[in-house]
Amino acid sequence: MRRPVQGIPAELTEAMPKLGILDAHHPRAGFKEEFAGLLHDPVTRLDAIATLCETYLRDVDRQTLLARLGLAGYTTAGGLASLPEDENTGTGTADHTRATGPAPRRDTTRSVIVRDAALVRKVKELEGDRCQICGTALRHLNRPYSQAAHIRGLGSPHHGPDELQNLLCLCANCHVLFDGLEIHVDPDGLVRGTRDTRIPHPLRRAPSHPIDEAHLAYHRNLCRLNAGEPAADRLDFPQQTPGGLT
Repeated sequence: MRRPVQGIPAELTEAMPKLGILDAHHPRAGFKEEFAGLLHDPVTRLDAIATLCETYLRDVDRQTLLARLGLAGYTTAGGLASLPEDENTGTGTADHTRATGPAPRRDTTRSVIVRDAALVRKVKELEGDRCQICGTALRHLNRPYSQAAHIRGLGSPHHGPDELQNLLCLCANCHVLFDGLEIHVDPDGLVRGTRDTRIPHPLRRAPSHPIDEAHLAYHRNLCRLNAGEPAADRLDFPQQTPGGLT
C-alpha cells in the first residue's frame, strides 16, 4: 500500500511529486523517531537494506550501489576491510622496471578491535584445529594451523559479539570464502554456495561447541543481499529466536 508523504495531499502522491508541489507544501522527510530507533539495531538495519534492494533494486549491481552509498561494509561478513593490494590507495607509479633496495614504507595509524584470545584458542581446541566447512587440518611450522572466524563480523556495520557462539574454526581458504559471502550455512546446518551449485554438505560441529543460529541467519542475509537474488529465490532463513544451537 502506498503511504502519503507527510505534508502533501494524498491525491498528489500517486506519482512522483514535482518540485513545485514540494516547494508549495514543504513536506516532512525522513523516518519517524520510532523507526529511526529500530534502525540503530544492526540486525534490523541489514534486514531493511536487503528488503529495499529486493523490492526496488532487483536489477542493480548491489555491491557497486552499496559502495556508492557508503555501505561498503555490507559487502563482506567482516565489515569494513582493507582494500585488496591492487586497489590500495597509496601512491604508485606506472614504471614497472625492477627496483633496487627494500620496498618503501609509510607510517599509518589505525584502530583495531581487541579479540578475546582465550575464545580463539577455545574454538580451535573444540574443533581440533580442523576446518568445520571442508574438514582440512593444516600444519604450519610443524604445528596445527586453523583460523577462528566470526560468523557476524565484529567491525562496522555488523557489530557482532566476541563470543564462542559467534565463532567457527576454519582453514584459510574457507575463511576467505565465508567472509567474502561465497558460502553460507543454511537453516538445516548445510554449507551451500551462494552463487554456485556446489553440492551442500553438513557443517562439522563438535557437540560441545554452541553456535547461535541468529548469527548464521545474519550471515545468510548478507549473502542474500550481495547475491542479488529475486525475492522468490531468496536464501531461506528463519526468524531469530533467543539462544542458539547446541
